[in-house]
Amino acid sequence: MASPEPRCRRTQVGRRIRRHFLGELFARVILDNLGRFIVPAIAGPARLVPPESLATPDLSDVALRNAAQRGRLRAIRTPTGTWRSSKQWVDAYRQSRYASLRVTRRGTVRRSRVGPSDVRIQ
Repeated sequence: MASPEPRCRRTQVGRRIRRHFLGELFARVILDNLGRFIVPAIAGPARLVPPESLATPDLSDVALRNAAQRGRLRAIRTPTGTWRSSKQWVDAYRQSRYASLRVTRRGTVRRSRVGPSDVRIQ
């Protein structure tokens, strides 16, 4: 049978690991909230911010990054390798996103239905 001393050490190590895990979890949550809510509110429509700050339910940050890499979304790549875009550029991308699907064979533009991005709750 093991003496109580090693068990005490194991519980202390376990507590340190849990504290580290909780600290990391809180840090991730705080950074995520800063990027999602605070940065876009402070930045305004023309300021360049990371795509994570411009993500919406219909456009994820991965979709925005992929669109920037393909050249469909106007964005700037910083020297550190991160992408920056503005709310105006994302709105322009959203408008042109499915433009080819709205054109009929005759060349006329079909009216699209109201999508989730067109509804604004105030």
